[in-house]
Amino acid sequence: MSVLNSKIKFTAESIAWSYGGIIYFDVKASAGSVILIDWGDGRTTKHLFQNETEIKFKHNYFPNHITPPYDREKFFVEISGYADCRIIGFSLSSVDIRAFDLDVTNCPELEELTYCWSDYRVNSHNLDLSCNTALKYLDCKENGLTSLNLANNTALEKLLCSRNRLSHLSLASNFVLKYLDCEYNEMKQLFICYAPQLTKAAFEEGNNIDEATKIQIRGLIAENKRNVIL
Repeated sequence: MSVLNSKIKFTAESIAWSYGGIIYFDVKASAGSVILIDWGDGRTTKHLFQNETEIKFKHNYFPNHITPPYDREKFFVEISGYADCRIIGFSLSSVDIRAFDLDVTNCPELEELTYCWSDYRVNSHNLDLSCNTALKYLDCKENGLTSLNLANNTALEKLLCSRNRLSHLSLASNFVLKYLDCEYNEMKQLFICYAPQLTKAAFEEGNNIDEATKIQIRGLIAENKRNVIL
């Protein structure tokens, strides 16, 4: 079979006080795609997607223990695909094991990404989505992100980025955005240039956005809703 290409990488870290050392994530890929998951502990999983569907993967790092024996033991997880592999969806929101340092820069076909509940103390980086130009759905809430650059994500339709540490957010390039939730960021600046399909936005709670911006966004949403009715 053809050469493997790295697609998605992240770090998994054990939590000694959790109920298990189990990680879960979902991968959606096109029919015929073959992926190889390197769990970072000497074990691997290979899977062929018969149809374009979403598959849940589960891995127990400590199968012989009720709780992880070590706190903060790191495992470097890598999901690779063969030449014709197209990963179009990835969902990582495990609570039994911390997951951080997500790298999806080698997955340009990605359309859906869920990356939630990373630990604030260890997530010192910011999410790089500059290569994911096909991205339509992004859920990255509760990660402690301090910045989020979506300039290249012009296909984005739904954005959930609440409960991070974003001081500002620019949606100047996201013309097809339909839904936004960016509350509880203590955000001071929110810039929306042109979004004729945006009909629902949660942005006022837990932020420090000036009243003029609030009025402008409320007006935009009200106008978009009227246009939908017409």
